[in-house]
Amino acid sequence: MMSFDVLVALMPLCLCSAVYYGARPVILVLAGMLAAVLCETAACLFMKRAPTVADGSAAVTGGIVGMLLPPTAPYWMPVVGAAFAILVVKMPMGGSGRNLFNPAAAGIAVLTLCFSGTMFRYADPGQNVPLPLTGTLAEVITKTSPAAQLMGGGETLYTPTMLLLGNFPGPIGATAIALLAACALYLFSRRSASPLITLSYLAACAGMAALFPRVAGTGHSVLMELCSGYLLFAGVFLLNDPVTAPRHWLGRLLYGALAGVLVMLLRYYGRFEEGACFAVLLANTFAPAIDRLGWYLLNFHRIRKGARSG
Repeated sequence: MMSFDVLVALMPLCLCSAVYYGARPVILVLAGMLAAVLCETAACLFMKRAPTVADGSAAVTGGIVGMLLPPTAPYWMPVVGAAFAILVVKMPMGGSGRNLFNPAAAGIAVLTLCFSGTMFRYADPGQNVPLPLTGTLAEVITKTSPAAQLMGGGETLYTPTMLLLGNFPGPIGATAIALLAACALYLFSRRSASPLITLSYLAACAGMAALFPRVAGTGHSVLMELCSGYLLFAGVFLLNDPVTAPRHWLGRLLYGALAGVLVMLLRYYGRFEEGACFAVLLANTFAPAIDRLGWYLLNFHRIRKGARSG
């Protein structure tokens, strides 16, 4: 089952964050999952439909919402994001398999717009001190993320080793680049994610970073852009939603490339240090047209031949 594969892939990312911050990230992710499952169950009962939570899609949505929050987020935040994703974006469209937009991306987008100060407040993982589970977090030492440094035009201070191991401030599930790459390979091998979408997306992001670097050095610019924020996470988990992604291989290539360009444009000109959730939603808007275009291009000669014979 695709949802089960995604949940399996999310687990090591969550545990990696727990190594740096303690149990708080795990609780945040579980809160998002539980809220999404309860909201979908309640919506199904209200609509007098059989519950659909058994397919695992609600748990995936809530888990992704939790994974894209900072470890210092309050416990209500994944609940609000997951509830919006299920009750506003998913269920009114007909439920599982019928949503027009990625619910998790929409949930993160709303949290970003409404609570940006909290969304981009990251604890310093170098302290090696578990975050408190209760009480105030005002005294937690925070640190500027690579995405914020890129946005501010300053040089980044993180080495490739730190990036690979996740030893830098960022969302719960988006910092351990080596683990994210392993999760991508796992999902590719299980056919629960499309390498065509992810690789074309990353190629577009890398190309934009090389052509329009925000730090000195082309290679350094590409590395920092791909590893900062939740750019890579979005390419693995958000864009590969089977409901909102194109189905034909050419459409998937075009879809991934478009999303990559949109992500980088939002980074260059957007209001926030990371806007991949908005890029995913924009790409979802064009996905049906891109899929039709891909199918037409693949069948152009056949269509032309049929028109001539007719």
